[in-house]
Amino acid sequence: MSENSFPKKMVTGLLILIISGFLIAYFFLRKNNTPDVLPVNKELTKDSVITKSLLKENFDFENFDGATNEKAASGKKSYKLTAAIEYGFGANKFIKDIPNYQNLKTIELDMKCWMKKKVDAVYVVSVEDAKGKSIYWESKPIDRGKNEEWCNLHCAYVLKPEAINAEYIIKIYPWNKTKKEFYIDDLVVDYKGTEMINSAVSTAQSSGTNYFYDFEKTDGLTGTESIKKTTAHSGIMACDLTGGREYGPLVIKKVGEISNTPFKKISTSVWVYPLTDKPNLVLTASITNEKNENLFWNGKSTETSPCPKNKWTKLNMSCDLPVDKITLESKIQVNVWNKGKTDLIVDDMEIVYGESTDRRGEASTIDANTIYEKKYVSQRNKPPFKTIYFVKQEINNGNSTCITADKNNPSADFSPNDEYLVGDFIKDKNNLDELVCIRNNKLTMFSYAPESKGFKLVWEGTNCLDSLKHKIGNTNLNNKSEFKSTDIIYDGNYYGDGKNEFLKLNTDWRFDLKLLEKDKDGYSILGNVDFKGYPNDNNPKYYEFVKIVAGKFIDSKKTSLIVMMRNCADDNFKGIHCNQFENLPSMPNSTQLYSLEDK
Repeated sequence: MSENSFPKKMVTGLLILIISGFLIAYFFLRKNNTPDVLPVNKELTKDSVITKSLLKENFDFENFDGATNEKAASGKKSYKLTAAIEYGFGANKFIKDIPNYQNLKTIELDMKCWMKKKVDAVYVVSVEDAKGKSIYWESKPIDRGKNEEWCNLHCAYVLKPEAINAEYIIKIYPWNKTKKEFYIDDLVVDYKGTEMINSAVSTAQSSGTNYFYDFEKTDGLTGTESIKKTTAHSGIMACDLTGGREYGPLVIKKVGEISNTPFKKISTSVWVYPLTDKPNLVLTASITNEKNENLFWNGKSTETSPCPKNKWTKLNMSCDLPVDKITLESKIQVNVWNKGKTDLIVDDMEIVYGESTDRRGEASTIDANTIYEKKYVSQRNKPPFKTIYFVKQEINNGNSTCITADKNNPSADFSPNDEYLVGDFIKDKNNLDELVCIRNNKLTMFSYAPESKGFKLVWEGTNCLDSLKHKIGNTNLNNKSEFKSTDIIYDGNYYGDGKNEFLKLNTDWRFDLKLLEKDKDGYSILGNVDFKGYPNDNNPKYYEFVKIVAGKFIDSKKTSLIVMMRNCADDNFKGIHCNQFENLPSMPNSTQLYSLEDK
């Protein structure tokens, strides 16, 4: 080794150490000076297209004039096709009457069918323009399933874009090509379309998954024995928890059926109609694991919120879930529990699985269960209309066909076959209307007695029609778009506020009663009319033969309705006159008085 070699090696080593120190310091400083917010990959978010129901119509044929009572999948009637009927009942719809019709894509039919053997028949969906020219036509076979049993039939029709025009009309009907005999019942027409959902504001967890059960159909429900035709918040079916019945229908789902990850929250709501005071209905949510061990339970009772008798009240519940205990195999159950075993009715249950994202600038106290109430924007004289209720008034006639308490008086036994006159014929201090029944050239007059809260016979005689100074309503209805020649109009002051309204009854296809008022543009439909407070299932709209008489019977400022309800046993009954009445145990004939529910 030379004397100069050692210093050179030391210099080289020192240089390496210095350079290494600089590199270490450089990477250390770079690491610790990384920006707090890293650059984000601004990939464009895509929109998701979902399919939803734009409008759904149910036809159970219970009040259809051409229906038969020979067989029925539900209720008492169905629609029968025979050798004399090649083209059956048609469900026609102007496209412009379908909400958001621009997004209409498909039409789906569900129905029940009964036949002795296979028939060569199809269900047709067609679209025609204003002149009747065919734009679209497609048929699906009507399959029999099992012979002589009611079977389910589902048909789907994909519409072409050129078939979507506001002025076109959709026609839906069965074509009995070989004119064989078979039956159809419980037809449901579902008009489906698309909706765009932005994925930037919609995730599996934040958007939630909504389910709505109106009990018109029982799909997705367990324990449906309590669902029947009764007073309903919407439609005609509801959950009847009377006579000590404790439990209503259940909704049971695996978490994996709802979401690809466990969710943190569930919100649910139901409409409650108590028939007695102080109901104790509990809306519950629970979760079990794969071993059926309970992981979670929560409930909300009507005891903690006002729920008055004979009035629809919405019960809401929202609770956080133990997400750390839940797996995709866990089962989540929503239940209606009539803990107090009081008489009540439940309808329109909605469940929201997951959380709803709060929008900026909007309060977080928004009801998560208001989708049902807000899904439609009301348009003048366009469905859907709100429901307006007439409430039964007690007249102490025992719900019999007699207008008075004397059930053995043939003069007081009212019939829809009879004719009636209404007016303030007797001038007295109560200023109430009297009611005159005209039957077989005999007149009988009845008036309401406030002291006994019932009607009484005033007089009876013959050939006295000319002596009556009766009032006959002369309602001039010029707006033909809201009225048909077969409509029956009842003019009156139904709210008792000094303003006249009109009831419009049409029974061409079903019992269709609407309340209207006159405005600057003609007539506005205020809503569909239904009844409540009746005993058992005696809703007037379900009877075969109904006559309504309007008058100020119990209040001099407010118009009420006397409703005569009968079932007819005539084979050729046309809805005008019945020769033989039939008193069914489940729907006894009766005469009742109804007044409009207060606003």
